[in-house]
Amino acid sequence: MAKKYDWEINELVTNVETEEEETVTHKVSLVYSNLTGKAIITIDGDEFNISGRPFGLKGTNQVFRLGEMAAIIDFPKSGEPDIIIDGKYVRSGKSYN
Repeated sequence: MAKKYDWEINELVTNVETEEEETVTHKVSLVYSNLTGKAIITIDGDEFNISGRPFGLKGTNQVFRLGEMAAIIDFPKSGEPDIIIDGKYVRSGKSYN
């Protein structure tokens, strides 16, 4: 059975018109089944299929971008997936500032 994970990640950006700093909130969700290997990640409304073979994503990482930030989705050998930004783990259901 697939599980859904959600994250909200804030990024501080500079508005090119006003040159003021603003906070942009990125929304990331993952629907993932370890049994089938099916994984769909949605980043700010854009959907990506990162599926693998059954049980194949455990112990792997997938790199992606959130605005100007590099991010990694970590599929540990045991436990739930996390997002890593600047070396910090962001748990599902938590926000990153």
